[in-house]
Amino acid sequence: MPIAILNFPTDLIGDVFKLCNPFELYSMSKCSKKVQKIVKLGDTKKWKISYWGWKEIIINGDGSKYIFNPTEKPENYFKIDYSEKRMYIQSPGDIDLFFYLIDTLAIRVVRTLGIQFGSFDNFLQIVKVLISRNMEIERLWIGYMRNLQNLANFMLLMSQMRITKEFKCLPMFPPDFQYQFINYPSYIHISYAFGFNVNQLLNCPCTRIELGDSGLSNRDLNVFFEKWKKAGTFPDLQWLEIKSRNIDNLSTILDMVPPITRTELPRQQVFIQFDENDNVIMDDGVRITKEDGREAWLKVELGFIPKLQLLVYNPSNTWFEEVDDGQDFEDEE
Repeated sequence: MPIAILNFPTDLIGDVFKLCNPFELYSMSKCSKKVQKIVKLGDTKKWKISYWGWKEIIINGDGSKYIFNPTEKPENYFKIDYSEKRMYIQSPGDIDLFFYLIDTLAIRVVRTLGIQFGSFDNFLQIVKVLISRNMEIERLWIGYMRNLQNLANFMLLMSQMRITKEFKCLPMFPPDFQYQFINYPSYIHISYAFGFNVNQLLNCPCTRIELGDSGLSNRDLNVFFEKWKKAGTFPDLQWLEIKSRNIDNLSTILDMVPPITRTELPRQQVFIQFDENDNVIMDDGVRITKEDGREAWLKVELGFIPKLQLLVYNPSNTWFEEVDDGQDFEDEE
């Protein structure tokens, strides 16, 4: 016997919708315009949306991910593959689907916004609307792109985006490109960071910084560490990793000539656990101290691409272990 749910009191309707997953909410929203408007009475604020530049859209929020997969086959509409948590729906176009889900579920947070070999025009349209709505974007992920000039032009919009947790950028930009950060997320990872200069590093408030193929030299890094040593500076920084061919053994960093590594026994590993699936490890770092007494470990390796690592101690998520000389270290990659 059908239940006239729209005749229920508003609070009760909200309680019913709180028990529903995104597939169920989406299916109900397609019943009528009226139902679409009231679906958001449920606890939809917990849902976050992800878009990777292709047709499927992902909703997260209860420890699971729900994949909406557009299809051209009418016989598959609303079919659900529960093994993959995937629903097949009529294809309205990925942009239309993205904003339909945001508006229907009243989503306010984008978990991941990414692009790699997808439609750049679609990606750009989504970015502009998210900026106009001042929506939080937890992670912005830029994969390898064919037209880097389009991507360089897009980067001018970054100052208007509210990126809170992570910015990851893999492409190599033109030589004259300069990163222009105004608001920094807690974690930045730039694979080709020659456009990231020492002044930007000095003003970077991130918890975690990873710069590959940068142009930073011993002198630049020494300037950074002179500021880092002062009490109260870089209060959130826990992990810094910089790869640069300009790191050498011709001048000092913190009065030490690279390579900088601990040679005493027993050997040591230091760990940071950022979350349950994300940690970093340093082995044989040299212990250094800020003026306020906060401890850290520094390691500089030379070789084909020299690498500097800094790990700053935080009692909530950092620990170290002594390792027997004959015991192999875990792979850091």
